[in-house]
Amino acid sequence: MAYKRDVYYDRRKGPDLWVRLVNWLGLLAWGIMFFIIAITDRAKPPMETFFDRLFKVKVRQTWDIGLLQYAFYLMIALCVLCVIGLLINSRRHRRKTDKYNISLLLMMGLGIFSIIMYFANF
Repeated sequence: MAYKRDVYYDRRKGPDLWVRLVNWLGLLAWGIMFFIIAITDRAKPPMETFFDRLFKVKVRQTWDIGLLQYAFYLMIALCVLCVIGLLINSRRHRRKTDKYNISLLLMMGLGIFSIIMYFANF
């Protein structure tokens, strides 16, 4: 087959190991973010309901710092995971049709924002 100057030939047979790894890291980042949200929800003080006031039940008024520290460590792990995934993605980003994994960018941004909010509030 003769080479044509303006025709693009994609010789790749599909995603290789590194591209699949980046996709799996994006999926893992979403899972970690889900756990961070769940842990943060458990760490916040519960709302006092009508029945709590009626039966004079004491409700915790402060955040659970132990759970928040665990969520903070998960935020750091999330950012490290996203940086590793984006480094791999940048090394595999050679053609115009290659794209950066938006999930990793989004999760890294949310992780950094969460770490800043943790330091600002606790």
